[in-house]
Amino acid sequence: MDIQYVPAKDYQQIHRLRDYCFPNKYSGARRDDFHYWIEHSTTLGAYDGDKVVGKLLILPLNMTVHGENYDMGGIGFVATYPEYRQRGIIKKLMTASLKEMRQHGQTISVLAPFSVSFYRYFGWELFVDKLQYAIPHAQFPDFGKQLDVVERMSFEWPDTTLFAAIQKFHNEHASVTNGSMLRDAAWWKRIERRSPDSHFAACFLANDIAGYIRYTIQNGIFTIHDFMTDNPTAEQALWRFVTSHAASVHTIEGITANDRHFGFDFPNPQFPKKVVQDVMVRIVDALAFMQRYPWAELQQTLYVRLEDHFCPWNEHVFMINKDGHVSIMEANSVSAKHMLTLPINLFSAMMVGYLTVKDAMTFGNQALADEVVSLWNKAIPSKQPTFYEYF
Repeated sequence: MDIQYVPAKDYQQIHRLRDYCFPNKYSGARRDDFHYWIEHSTTLGAYDGDKVVGKLLILPLNMTVHGENYDMGGIGFVATYPEYRQRGIIKKLMTASLKEMRQHGQTISVLAPFSVSFYRYFGWELFVDKLQYAIPHAQFPDFGKQLDVVERMSFEWPDTTLFAAIQKFHNEHASVTNGSMLRDAAWWKRIERRSPDSHFAACFLANDIAGYIRYTIQNGIFTIHDFMTDNPTAEQALWRFVTSHAASVHTIEGITANDRHFGFDFPNPQFPKKVVQDVMVRIVDALAFMQRYPWAELQQTLYVRLEDHFCPWNEHVFMINKDGHVSIMEANSVSAKHMLTLPINLFSAMMVGYLTVKDAMTFGNQALADEVVSLWNKAIPSKQPTFYEYF
């Protein structure tokens, strides 16, 4: 079974394989969108002769980690035909994807798992707690009456000036929001293809955009897909805009970060909420990742040994000095109690801020001297990550 780049002549095979293995067949704009990403991603195929029997796409994306933006490989559309399963095809595709990402400078990777344990085996780990909410009509937030400056548009009836301001505002926030992805024109086009009924509302304070929402309304449900603001004043203004639809909608739904105390300032915040974990992260090239990592406070030299069965280039002892310089130690003379030893999945979740050092050590069944734990705690920024994109 050969793993190779899929040439243009076989793109229709990729479409057929996706349509067979996933629950909904793509047509129209969604099919066009998928074809765009076949062309612009690293598209790997498992071949049995001339037949593509397995596939994987590495989307060329990005991710902000504690203020530093990294090239990120978004793994998506992983599939094989059922008659070819249990032959190690996915393992070969995943192994090849890691080599490809490293070669292309994608030092970190994100995916949405169909099975957490399956992708954990390959080194990915959960890294975001999302809060799904559904606010019934009787509990819609009430922030009083006020004349707010809100401008609105949709993909169907665009306002190019407003849309440019929204895109700029989004990326300014994403560049400083841990775990977020900067959206380029291609990604906004993808959102339009996949959610053409989206509307936008932007709040302005002193003639400057201070927040926006992207939303859809269907069957009496107001679904918020993006909600991004500068301050509480803008947030309340946008909630007033949302609840102005109360005559035609019975429920407000959306997803937000679980660490935001969502709804705390609502008059009646006891509406249904559910925590979900649906994205996983993996550091692909540990040395390159750490060399750019925005360390918080390095008081002494730190040492970490990584275990990574699928990326042998990560299986080293790394030394981080007080200047943030990271290097590979050729010889190990550091005692176990003074060296953090972790598998790549736990190390990845810790470095992006999802797991604390103590959490990572507990799940990894590791022991470390208390003073070293304290040094690592000071070195890693503590902001929890958020990630809302889908691929």
